[in-house]
Parts: sequence; structure tokens; C-alpha cells
Amino acid sequence: MKLIINFISKLGVDSVSRLIGFLTLPIITRALGPEGYGLYSYLFVILSYFGFFVDFGYLSYGTNKLCEKVDSKLIIGKIISLQILTLIFTYSVLFIAGYFIFDSDKYLLLLIFSFTFITQTFAIRYYYLANNKLYYNSISELAGQLIYAALIFLVFMNYSSVTLLIIFSVIQATVTSLFLFIPYIRKNHIRINLNLKENLKTLKEAYKLGLANKAEGITSSFIILSAGIILNEQAVGYYNASNKIYLILLTVVQGLSYTLMPVLLKSVKKNEERNVNKLSLIFYMYLFTGIILSLLTYFFSDTIISVMFGEKFSESAMILKLFSITILLWPMVMFSGLVILAFNRYNYILIISVTSMVLSLIFSLIFINLFGITGTGMVLPFVAVGTIIISYVYLSKISKDENFRLNEIFYPANFAAGIKEMLRKSS
Repeated sequence: MKLIINFISKLGVDSVSRLIGFLTLPIITRALGPEGYGLYSYLFVILSYFGFFVDFGYLSYGTNKLCEKVDSKLIIGKIISLQILTLIFTYSVLFIAGYFIFDSDKYLLLLIFSFTFITQTFAIRYYYLANNKLYYNSISELAGQLIYAALIFLVFMNYSSVTLLIIFSVIQATVTSLFLFIPYIRKNHIRINLNLKENLKTLKEAYKLGLANKAEGITSSFIILSAGIILNEQAVGYYNASNKIYLILLTVVQGLSYTLMPVLLKSVKKNEERNVNKLSLIFYMYLFTGIILSLLTYFFSDTIISVMFGEKFSESAMILKLFSITILLWPMVMFSGLVILAFNRYNYILIISVTSMVLSLIFSLIFINLFGITGTGMVLPFVAVGTIIISYVYLSKISKDENFRLNEIFYPANFAAGIKEMLRKSS
């Protein structure tokens, strides 16, 4: 029952947050146009490459460690200490390299945008995720969205610019971070240790998940980077308009992941017998969610783009249709990753993520050069297919090591049995 309540409450609050995003996104894109919105998206991606080590897979690492019942003050202190050191390194690189690489306008915008690095350090989502307090994460996101929306409606509508949008994004990230960190720090004390040797130990523990996390980020962001370099910033605007709709729809699947992650992790940590019915139930929840979202995206893509962004973004409709294939396949990618994480196969996660990244690099360069703007939407479906194939190979290996039959997860009978078990426990 707690699982259901967590999912419904998170999905409900997240839906409100996304609804606010739906309301502000058309205002932003119509005011800036494809080129201005493309510049904002392009700078966001560039900044993510500079901040490679700031958010180094700590959501998965922290959640996993806290599910092992390790003292939260110790884990949070270690993670924040490491993030502070990486902040120093990141800003050193940004200040020096950015000065020589970018023109003065873009350099200044990147420096303003980089304040989000600091907010990421104190956004301790992993603590609330591990303790089944998903509503804290959702409420913090909602608070940030509300402040952001207020600024858009009250200020941006009258004084629209890329600079102002970046400042508002920094404020939003700050509010979200404070809502996460203040409730914890009021009741707990953490110790910051900037000893290089100790922090290298933490980095050694987390680096596989960190590299996997960054590989996943590059998988999606390299498409934007390639479009900006090969085509232009206007093309980035067309692509990212569709990508925003895709990410909003993907929130539903992420809600499933965040809800099911601690349950699956804790059951494995306790060395309980692997429950095929439970895994089958989770698999079909992902599958049906992907099918429904895919159909909705495909059939209503033209309407969504027209209503949300206007006729200036009409070329985004075809890209969104291609994203409907991605939204069908990506829940399977997330499901396989969750199961592999539950069995502590960090090396498998790293290999799969790097493979996805390499596929994205290859397909981005090929499809964007061959098909232009349309090619941007063709990349992720091919990446998803390749990722699912390699994930299945590693899941088969895990199933042999852990003595359970992988293919039984896909049996409808086990799915039905999983539903019966869930209903029996909730009654």
C-alpha cells in the first residue's frame, strides 16, 4: 500500500509541476523563437559538459548506500565533500577554458548559468529516495517550478531575453535545493572533509555509477551539441521543443522508477528470494506505460506542437512523431537498468551506458549529416534498440548467477500472479 501511495503522491505532485511547465514553455518559446530558445538549450548542454564531475551519479550511489542502512550523516557528508572539491576544479576549468573558447556574451551567460553547479551540491534527493519520502523530492521540484512560473508570468512576458531566462533557471534550482537541504540540516549535522585522499576513496566507490550517469547524459545531449555545430541554433530550438514534450511524458516512467527503486533495492539487500511475479508486474507496468504514452504522442504530435509552440515550430512535429518510438522503447531501458542496479552490477551498468553513449555519438553524426533536422529525432530510437539488446544479454548473465529464469518475467501468467499478490497485501 505504501508503494501505491508513494507512486500516486509523486505522480500527482509531479504532474502539477509538469503542468506548470506546460504553461510557461509556450510563453518562453514564442518569445525567444527557435533561435533564442535554441541558444538557451545549446548553452545548457555546453554547461553540462563543463560540470561533468559535479553531479557524478550520486543519486544512484547515495540511494544504494543509504539502502544498506549506512548512517546518512556519513554518506551525505562524503558526497557533499567530494562535490565541493569537484566544484573548485570545475570552476577553474570554466573560467580559463571558457574565456578562450567562447565570445564574451556566451562566456558571461555560461558563468551565470554555472551557479546551478552549487545548487546541485545540496540537492540531496538520494536521502529522501532511499527513505521512501518521495514527496519531499516532488514538493521541492514543485516549489522551484512555482517560483519560476511566477517570474515568467510577472517579468519575462514583459522583458524576454535569454539572459533573464538563465537567471530564472538559477533561481529555480536554488529554491529546489533549499527545500531539500534545509529540512535535513535542521535535524542532522554533517561533517565536511576536504582531505584529498579520503575524497578519492569516495570517488573510487562511486566512479562506475558516475561514468554511467554521465554516459547517459551525453547520450541525449550530444544530439543537441551536434545539431548546434552541424546545423544551427535554430535547429536546436526545433529539436529541443519536441525533446521537452518527450521529457515531460517520460516523467510518468521516472515516477515508476523512483517508486520501485527502493523496494527492489531493499529486497535484494535483505537477500530475500527473488520474486519473479513481482519482477513481471514491474515489467508490464513499464511496458503498458510506454505503449500508452507512445500512441498519445504519435497521434497528437501536430496538435501538441501547434498549441504549445505555434507555427514557428511546425518542423518540430515530425521530430515528436519519431520521439513516440523512443517513449515506447525507453521504459524497457529503464526497467533493465533498475534490475541490474538492484543486483549491484555496477560494471554492467557502466558498460551499457557507455555503449548507449557511443551509439548516440555515431548515429548523431550520421543521421544529422544525412537527414538534417529530421535526423535529430532518429537517433534515440536506434540507441534504445541497441541498449535493450545489450541489457538483455547482461540480464541473462545475471539470471544464471542469481538462479532465476529471466524469460519468466515476460510471462503474462506471472504478471497476473503479481497483481493478485499486490492486491492481497494491500487488502
